[in-house]
Amino acid sequence: MEIELAKDIRESLSARVIGGTGSQFNNEETKLIYHIVNDYIARNEEANVDLTLPFDVVASLKEIP
Repeated sequence: MEIELAKDIRESLSARVIGGTGSQFNNEETKLIYHIVNDYIARNEEANVDLTLPFDVVASLKEIP
């Protein structure tokens, strides 16, 4: 349930980030919140993520074919 809510929030924020309109937050805060939510979704959708590795390392492993 939390993942679905986070995806809804990400979708709402992405339109505001692209449009540069912000929300209750200023534009920079909106961008930061968007990236936080996006990282949360990525961390929780990956089934075999080793949480002892820094997230940047885990994310970069996905980029290797």
